[in-house]
Amino acid sequence: MKKLLFLLLITTIANAKNIAIVGLWPLPPIVSLLSDANLTLIPKASYNAMQHSLIKKYRPGYQKSILANNPNLEELILLNADLYICGISNIKICQGLKAANLNVIELTTNINSYNSKLTLAHWLKELEKYFDISKKSRSIIEYISNIENQIKTATTNTKKPKALIIHRIDKDNITSGIFNDYLITASGALNQWGKKQKTSISMEEIFVYDPDIIYISNFTQTTPDDIYSKKQWQSINAVKNKRVYKLPMASYRPFAPSLDLGLTLLFLAKHNHPDIFMNLNLKDEYEKFYKTFFDISLDNQDIHMIFNPSIEAAITN
Repeated sequence: MKKLLFLLLITTIANAKNIAIVGLWPLPPIVSLLSDANLTLIPKASYNAMQHSLIKKYRPGYQKSILANNPNLEELILLNADLYICGISNIKICQGLKAANLNVIELTTNINSYNSKLTLAHWLKELEKYFDISKKSRSIIEYISNIENQIKTATTNTKKPKALIIHRIDKDNITSGIFNDYLITASGALNQWGKKQKTSISMEEIFVYDPDIIYISNFTQTTPDDIYSKKQWQSINAVKNKRVYKLPMASYRPFAPSLDLGLTLLFLAKHNHPDIFMNLNLKDEYEKFYKTFFDISLDNQDIHMIFNPSIEAAITN
């Protein structure tokens, strides 16, 4: 019986060659780095980010994919992919694919109040059923856990800065995003709004909170210089002290769960606590991570791109 189950598992893994990804923007880079699967269909929003990431250079196969942020059910069924990876927010599509007797993985973005590491672990655990990645995926989660513990230990008895991550900004409409709390607290800073998900933050709230440090995600084309140049931001502590930073971008927009999560926490921790992490060399950390887990040797051009991400990566349609 055990031998039969093992053979079934191997068959399932071997058959997962043509993959369609519905709605989950961070998934295509993850699948690209961890497998040699053919991405038959991916969201346009994923493609746009990958075009400005390491994936374009080192895993370019996605460029042949059909692009669709909101594919219809009939289109998906006609693809006859070996596996459909479907976000549960696309519940009707997921149900329709299962009703057509197709292989479907349903993934959520909300594990333990949008804990980025646990959400990524959930995704990888489900992917293990179709790809031979269990050893590597568990090592990556362990790597992230070790960084969490390293930051927690180093900052336990230290005053923590008040931090804000801007997920999107459109004129005066500012959003902090669903993964804000995890990224801020796991990197040794304070989040004024806690785990409560703020869909919109007013300038008045930012004035009251007066963050010591501001990070800008790659889901917006806004840059630190844009913030520095706007009159309404001039009284904010982070602006006065020139502590506004654009998040780096390696394989995907790191505000969302990605394989770069541990590196993102290191980037945040170094800027949250520059004295504590003064000897942390982020360039070396990125080089070691990509060589260790993906046998990719980053060059100086790659490093420059990571820490100077294109604003075009923010385009999602």
